[in-house]
Amino acid sequence: MNSIQEQKTRLRAQLKQHRSEISGNRRQQKNIAVQQRLLSLPALKVAKSVFCFISYGTEVDTHDIIDRLMAQGKQLAVPRIIDSGPMHAVPFNDWAELETAQLGILSPRSTMAPQQVFDITITPGLGFTENGERLGFGKGYYDAWFQANEAGLKIALAYETQILDTLPTTEQDIRVDMIITEARLIRI
Repeated sequence: MNSIQEQKTRLRAQLKQHRSEISGNRRQQKNIAVQQRLLSLPALKVAKSVFCFISYGTEVDTHDIIDRLMAQGKQLAVPRIIDSGPMHAVPFNDWAELETAQLGILSPRSTMAPQQVFDITITPGLGFTENGERLGFGKGYYDAWFQANEAGLKIALAYETQILDTLPTTEQDIRVDMIITEARLIRI
């Protein structure tokens, strides 16, 4: 393992720990603040299509966000990973379309993944910098998806504790355009 990979592995463990230490009540308050900040974005209000991750574990909760976007009539897609292959953006219309899939994450049963440019992509991550650098979970699904697909505004959702001064990165690590936390909106 090279030093960047070792640094990333150590940071992932630390950031998972920091995120897991946020208590249930505080987490709910933070999620509401992130949600309000995201949903008030003018770019999201005019967006027609949105690719959004389905939150899992201690990630910023996106379930209510997805419900609100559906109620607004947005064309939605969510991630689907098939047999450890690349991630696909699969159309999403109803929670009943989901099953617990790879990595224990809710995922669409459908494998239909039309090629589409999304106005906004809402991405997860473990750590971010104010320059838009993103540390994911180590599988490279989002970086590969961003490299292979045209994406409009790339927005990361995070808790303030996930914002760091620096991150170890490589050329394959794709930056986000904006980060939304419970405390602020960071435009890159």
